[in-house]
Amino acid sequence: MDQDLRILLAAWLSGEWDDAEMAPALQRLRTDRSLRQSLAEELAMLSQTRAVQASEPRWLKLEDALGAALEHGDDDAVFESRVMAGLSQIAPRYRSRRKWFAVAALVSTAAAIVAFALLPGWLAKQGIEGENAFARQQGPPPIEIVPENQGGTNAQPRRPLGGVKLVSHSRTSAVAVLSQAVNAQWSGKNRPVAGEGLELGDLVLRRGAVQIEFLSGVRLLLQAPANIELRAADEVLIRYGAASCFVTDMGHGFRVLTKSMEVVDRGTAFSIDVKLGGNPEVHVTEGSVEIKSPQHETHKVHEMHAIRMSENGPEDIEYSPDRFLKTSVIRGRQNAIARRRYNAWKEYAHTLSADPSVLLHYTFEENDPSALELTNVARDPSRATDGVIIGCQWDRGRWRSKRALLYRNASDRVLFQVPGAFDKATFLVWARVDAITQETTSLLMTEHPGRRALFSPADDQSISEAMERRSKTTVETVRWELAHHTNNVLFSVGHGIKESDYDKLAVDHPYTRSDRWGTWACMGVTCDAKKRTVTHYLNGQPIGTGQFKRAEPLLLDFMELGNFGTTVEELEETGGSAQRRFFGAIDELVIADRVFDESEIKAFWENGKP
Repeated sequence: MDQDLRILLAAWLSGEWDDAEMAPALQRLRTDRSLRQSLAEELAMLSQTRAVQASEPRWLKLEDALGAALEHGDDDAVFESRVMAGLSQIAPRYRSRRKWFAVAALVSTAAAIVAFALLPGWLAKQGIEGENAFARQQGPPPIEIVPENQGGTNAQPRRPLGGVKLVSHSRTSAVAVLSQAVNAQWSGKNRPVAGEGLELGDLVLRRGAVQIEFLSGVRLLLQAPANIELRAADEVLIRYGAASCFVTDMGHGFRVLTKSMEVVDRGTAFSIDVKLGGNPEVHVTEGSVEIKSPQHETHKVHEMHAIRMSENGPEDIEYSPDRFLKTSVIRGRQNAIARRRYNAWKEYAHTLSADPSVLLHYTFEENDPSALELTNVARDPSRATDGVIIGCQWDRGRWRSKRALLYRNASDRVLFQVPGAFDKATFLVWARVDAITQETTSLLMTEHPGRRALFSPADDQSISEAMERRSKTTVETVRWELAHHTNNVLFSVGHGIKESDYDKLAVDHPYTRSDRWGTWACMGVTCDAKKRTVTHYLNGQPIGTGQFKRAEPLLLDFMELGNFGTTVEELEETGGSAQRRFFGAIDELVIADRVFDESEIKAFWENGKP
């Protein structure tokens, strides 16, 4: 990505910037039309991504958030945190011939305009006028579809978003989001998880219940057993199963198809029960629906009434809304499961802390809501220090009852020390990546004792001891990082300042990409220095292993969790690339002096997954 574009986007995401650093990018923004166009496209796409992520009707919630931020004068950090909380799983692709796209495009456009307005005045001051693609109100120019997958056959012309080029990233488009899932078990090839975008195709739910948010503005609650086919953003086929539909004003006209009839929404809420070998039923809670079938005339059913479609046509039956799922029921079940999982995790975490190989275990279960330290709850806490919290804010963790540290600013981090050099090590963390704002993001990094000495008393013995250990090894730094690249999780050990001085292993980590932002992930890495082997783990499974060239023990000592301290000089020398800010949340960290086997890492995942 263009460096100036990255600086501008980072400023928008963070709500903070340095005037000297921003000056060249702003100067270019005044004169470079292509840069303005690129920035417009990026912000428009970001606003679209956010707009579809709320569990309530997305565009309404986004408009409320934006309007409230402007009306009540929230500072940039507060506003940004509120909107970024909706970021996560999908960047929606839009199909033609669907009226919902026009609505989504208009809201995305409005969100992008407000996003520009929130950059503290400097866009307006630089004289940027209405030539940004999404600011024009005149008739839209022709749209150009640029397929990223040249082999795709389903890319179709779509209505333009104010002249912005839309890139088709896949052969099919997401038409809905699986926003909630309770004990869901699937059959068939499609087995989505909560937060994942849903494309056209079949879904077979064997067990549990799910909540699906259609991009047309419809929420569908589905109870197992069920077999459905997503046919469009405003159309679903139910082969069997019980479902409840809640339709916003924008979603009116939503259609539910069965083998014997078509149900067209003309109101706000209805439920349908399609039995295997039986006649389907429709119960209307609010508004009305139209029932259509090839053999019979269109029949209208009003609220608090129900029908069963028989061979002779619609028959009135007893209205029984309590048979069907409600959103409150889904949430109640989720909360009960979350409480059980949270309590089970606490028991497991207590056992893990007692493992004599565990040097450091931060559970983020501090009782004081204004705590400035993370307590090392390992069996022998003297082997690693408590963590000092710098800048981070306390937030909700994997469960409602659990706490986490939220990272938003470039200075946010946790400082601690794990004294010594280690032949073997395991690093485990539960983290949520909310965005990748620069080329490289620091998850966990060591810090040179000399840098730490700048902020410590002159007679600090821990620094002199760390310097003594450093004099006996070639190891300069240990880094666990995330990146934009295809191989986007990196564990490296530096033995000097040149690229060739680094032993490193990078593998593919899908949770760093934008379609997984906002999702909790269990990340791990193990290292056996003598055998020179390194293995990366994600959600309990190994995702890559490799060999280092050198067999030097890992020198840890002073460490930083999330972000890495950089001086002004380093930022200037590297054009800003030295900054490695983490943008997300962390709610557990384990460091051990042995290599955990696959079963132990899987247990860490199984006992901690939300």
